[in-house]
Amino acid sequence: MDGLRGIAISGVLACHFLNAWPGEGAWDRRAIAALGLGWAGVDLFFVLSGFLITGILVDTLGDERYWSGFLVRRALRIFPLYFVVLAVFGLAGPALGLVDPWTFGRWGWWYWSYLGNWAYPARQVIPALSHLWSLAVEEQFYLVWPALVLVARGGRRARLGALAAALFAAGPALRAAIAASGWPVGTAYRVTPGRIDSLALGALLAVLLRSERGRAAVRRGWAWIAAAGAAAFLALGAPRGFDMHVRALEIWSHTFLALAAGGLLAGAVLLADTGRPLARLLEARPLVALGRYSYGLYVVHYLVHVGALRALRATPAGAALLATRAGYLAYAVAGALASLALAWTSWHVIERPFLGLKDRLAPRHAPASPAPAAPGLS
Repeated sequence: MDGLRGIAISGVLACHFLNAWPGEGAWDRRAIAALGLGWAGVDLFFVLSGFLITGILVDTLGDERYWSGFLVRRALRIFPLYFVVLAVFGLAGPALGLVDPWTFGRWGWWYWSYLGNWAYPARQVIPALSHLWSLAVEEQFYLVWPALVLVARGGRRARLGALAAALFAAGPALRAAIAASGWPVGTAYRVTPGRIDSLALGALLAVLLRSERGRAAVRRGWAWIAAAGAAAFLALGAPRGFDMHVRALEIWSHTFLALAAGGLLAGAVLLADTGRPLARLLEARPLVALGRYSYGLYVVHYLVHVGALRALRATPAGAALLATRAGYLAYAVAGALASLALAWTSWHVIERPFLGLKDRLAPRHAPASPAPAAPGLS
């Protein structure tokens, strides 16, 4: 799983740190357009989240602290770093020119309340915090999904799988409705209903991989599903320059990317510890390290990027550096390494200490009849 997170965060870092590349040549445009597709790493994160969260919920249905235990453990994982960063931004952001105090005081509540994705249709986005929309989607999913799992799984496992499949199928229709609503272009990319198919596909995989029959079906089809999803996305996007403002891309691209990410995730689970090429790739130390620190990297990297760009552009030497390919590449590498250093620090100083409280404050108890799981599900 850390290897998959490493792939996802690598794409996001490339997309953001290279978004102001100075080159204007044909090869520059092609390379940056390709690396710019790293935003699809968010789709992989969503599929992973749906898979892991649903697995946790299904495996703890017999626990008397099913609901409270889940929410406490999630809070210990995500809240400490998130709120520390928001507090630091509120104090230092105005001095660094990243936000004025009036704007943060008036619009900051969207981010304090994990509703930053809905700030976009409300036209109250704080640009330096705009990347936090995906964490808002995740938190809203955490609040709603346990209840749906409890209701659906209360009958048969097939009922939960059917619900996940139905939500996956509903994704394009929901995005079409959002796109037709009159909200700003790009709203469907950010609001939670528009991303339900990625989360639901991960949930469906968690259900399927907990039965022998489902595991056999996924084993037969995961590579074809991944290839078909990637091919469909490329076929749809390439003729349109991957312009996400094009209606067809806005509606369908995330469904195809979810299939590609879901197939990759299924292959990772089924091939874990087999020594196959995919398993070896995902066990590579650099990817595993990036995955371990991916949450911290995601939270801090964009603030590093916008802050560093603003500081450099404010000086003649910095502006000259950013105007050349070599100079900008050096900046991007330095920014990514600085983000990694901050993420490493946050892991050891903030995240890991709070993670150590999980088993004390919300211990897990084995369910009465645990569901079978494939390798790598825990």
